[in-house]
Amino acid sequence: MSIDKFTPGIDDDSLESDESINNELSSKDEPQNLNYNEEENSFELDVKSDDPDYDHADPYNSAVKDGGDSISTYDEANPLAVDEYVTNEALQDDVTNLGMHIDNKGQSVEVDAVDKILSHTAEDDRDDLDEEGYPKNDEPMK
Repeated sequence: MSIDKFTPGIDDDSLESDESINNELSSKDEPQNLNYNEEENSFELDVKSDDPDYDHADPYNSAVKDGGDSISTYDEANPLAVDEYVTNEALQDDVTNLGMHIDNKGQSVEVDAVDKILSHTAEDDRDDLDEEGYPKNDEPMK
């Protein structure tokens, strides 16, 4: 650093060492130099490595074709889940495949008498609590 360019309070003696550290740490494949893939019409997120032992741990798609990421079903938090949102899937048709069953009579929500006895607590006997255990507010609104 030359004396005529030095500004007290702004310039620091450690700036030169910081620049040398940055130069040492930077690689020749900077992330700003992304490769353009003409077939996909997008930039590739990974830089090509000359190291034959390099294997990317989690390969991923670089971009969604035709701007598909602009629709509301695109999950920005997890771009790897490309098949998570199936728009044309009907639950009624896939009930058996999803391990579900349809209960039209309400049998699945009935509680056995033994379960009622086992789940009974002292709060169930109190009349100042509602069915969820919160205090009742019977006073009219003012």
